[in-house]
Amino acid sequence: MAKKKSQTWSYVGVADDLGVYHVGGRMGASGGPDRFWSVFQRMTGDLRPLLRLSHSITLRDWAGSNVEHLHESALSIREAHQKSGTSIIVGGGHDHGAAHLAGIKDALKPRKGRSIRLGCINIDAHLDLRKPEPEITSGSPFYVAIENKWIRGEDLVEFGIQSQCNGPALWDYARKKKIRIIPYSDLRRGRIVEAFKKELRKLEKQCDAIVISLDLDALAQAFSPGVSAPQSEGFSSSEVIEMIQVAAESNKTVSLGIFELNPIYDLDDRSARLAATVAYRWLEAKLPSTPPKSGL
Repeated sequence: MAKKKSQTWSYVGVADDLGVYHVGGRMGASGGPDRFWSVFQRMTGDLRPLLRLSHSITLRDWAGSNVEHLHESALSIREAHQKSGTSIIVGGGHDHGAAHLAGIKDALKPRKGRSIRLGCINIDAHLDLRKPEPEITSGSPFYVAIENKWIRGEDLVEFGIQSQCNGPALWDYARKKKIRIIPYSDLRRGRIVEAFKKELRKLEKQCDAIVISLDLDALAQAFSPGVSAPQSEGFSSSEVIEMIQVAAESNKTVSLGIFELNPIYDLDDRSARLAATVAYRWLEAKLPSTPPKSGL
């Protein structure tokens, strides 16, 4: 039986780039959620997403350590997701990808006396499996999530990974935890969307729910210059949008995270408009096609 579509959606902006600072990246992603929202709110179409928004918050004015930041973020994501059952998270540093998984796992009800088995596809040039030593960084989210048992290694798919961006220790950890890695080099010559569908179908069979985590540096810099760690090669805008549409059509996907939007380095809002379009396409698939009545 097909799962009933959510009537509304929830949004959490995470205006924090402390994790980027700790990894030595270029700062500015803390401004990502505000720039995203400035572009997104001008998108209406037949969907009229703002009329369907049940919960919205942007986290800012942080204090304390990165651990405390992630804890606050996870609590807000849990609350937001429980309001609607479908959510979009926009960062900010990708360290909050760990908070995203923690918050969603906590928001979902256990199945038959057992905890939810959560899957994730990370669309990214980086594995983001760094040990948080001495601090959690924007390169640490999936290490943190696995070590805290928010996700199993075999339920994480690293999609579009570029070999030159990741050190030997990260590959060793990935092999140890049985993480599925789909290198970007295997996706050239028109293989991207079919490979993505294949990995999504595998997760659908083994997991109760799936989170999609998009780091905007998965795209080539020509398509997304406004990121913390730009790449000369990567996905095109159309390829990423098509992957997100495929993911959103699955009954198992429940939440989308978009991370590392850095307005300081963006050109003509290229990355911000991409992020907003990705979010819009996600909602087109997740929400009922009939627009709400005026005034609701």
